[in-house]
Amino acid sequence: MTTFAVFGMSENWAREEARELTGTIKVVDGKRIELTIPEWEVAVEAQVAKIMAGKKCVRLSPLFDAPQYAQQFIDMARGSITCRDMKIRTKAVLVNAKGEPIINPKTGLEKVGFADWAPEKSYAA
Repeated sequence: MTTFAVFGMSENWAREEARELTGTIKVVDGKRIELTIPEWEVAVEAQVAKIMAGKKCVRLSPLFDAPQYAQQFIDMARGSITCRDMKIRTKAVLVNAKGEPIINPKTGLEKVGFADWAPEKSYAA
C-alpha cells in the first residue's frame, strides 16, 4: 500500500517555527539587551516573512491512502489558510542522479523517503 502526504509551507507553521527561532536577547555593541514584548513580536513577524519567502517545505498533512484525499486536503488548505508550494509526495525508494537506489551504508538496505508524486496518464477513451 502506498502512502501519500502533502508537503509545503503554511503561515501557521512558519509562525510556530519563527517563535522558536527568535531569541529574546539581541547584542548591540557587545552588550546583551533584552527585547521587549512588542520588539520580539516585530522580530517574529520578520522571521515569518523570511520563512514564507524561502523554499523550505515540511509535511503539513497526515498520511493518506490515496492521492485524491491529499488533493482534497490541498484544496481545503488553499481555501482557508495562507500557504505556498503545496505538493503531493509519496513514500518511495530514494534514487541518486543516475536513477540508482541509494543504499544505507549502515544497514545495506535501500533508503525509503518521500518523493514527488505525479499522476499517471490515463489512456481511457
